[in-house]
Amino acid sequence: MITTIKHKKITWINIESPSAKEVSELTKKYDIHPLVAEELISPTMRPKVDVYENNLYLILHFPSDTSTCPSCLTSIGSEIDFVIGKDFLITTHYCKFPALEIFLKETNAKKKFREENFKKHAGLLAFNILKELYNHALGELDQVYIKINRAEEEIFKGKEKEMVKRLSVLKRDVLDFRRSIYPHESIIKSFEQQGVNFFGKEFKHHLNSLAGEYTKIKNLIGNSRETLDTLYQTNESLLTTKTNEVMKVLTVLAFITFPLMLLSSIFGMNTISTPIVGIKGDFWIIMAAMIIATSSMFLYFKKKKWL
Repeated sequence: MITTIKHKKITWINIESPSAKEVSELTKKYDIHPLVAEELISPTMRPKVDVYENNLYLILHFPSDTSTCPSCLTSIGSEIDFVIGKDFLITTHYCKFPALEIFLKETNAKKKFREENFKKHAGLLAFNILKELYNHALGELDQVYIKINRAEEEIFKGKEKEMVKRLSVLKRDVLDFRRSIYPHESIIKSFEQQGVNFFGKEFKHHLNSLAGEYTKIKNLIGNSRETLDTLYQTNESLLTTKTNEVMKVLTVLAFITFPLMLLSSIFGMNTISTPIVGIKGDFWIIMAAMIIATSSMFLYFKKKKWL
């Protein structure tokens, strides 16, 4: 599906799941390099930035939601491609980007919004879209961080077993963010250099701002990962401690009941000269011996504070 927005001298073309025919038509119209056209047709595993005579080509991956796009590669995220010329911007993607869709609707519906974003050259439009994508990613990461804080509260409420799975899922989410976002660092640095050369020195301020947005996300990912690692270790320690307590109680109970089993085995032997057995009140004597032995063991463990 192609959406085209024109304002003054700048044109923005957004394509979801581009076909070979659509890319071929754009290649002829905007003089796109054949290598770029080839990469626009199919997803790319690695982010990159390339410089051509009349445009910049940028590939980035952002964290994806498999519920809205089952075909996405969750380990590296969803891909979005930017072909940035002086007076045109082409964006292509294979999965839905909520932030991009909202930006597209706002641009279509509000004249003032278009005037703010379609200034001077298409580089500013690309910058505003990227900034919106980073803000959306930051918002999603904030939600993950809220879940981490809730998990921290649950850990200390005696729900260690339930937390093992929840913390593992959160670690996977943060790892997906890390795999998607961390490769942006070198790409943003290259984009800073090439963007200034392509659009002029006044564009440097915007590129520095974009680098700042990336740094915010990177730091939050790092904090989330460290917090999760600490919580996971804490949860494991609490779970191990609880397991050890159960094992200790079971062991103590086994030792307490040991005299009962020993005495019952001794006096249960079918022998002729078994002491006590056969005299008057032998049952009560044996029961008393069992109670005394068990009580002694219990008091001993209590004194040692093992109970």
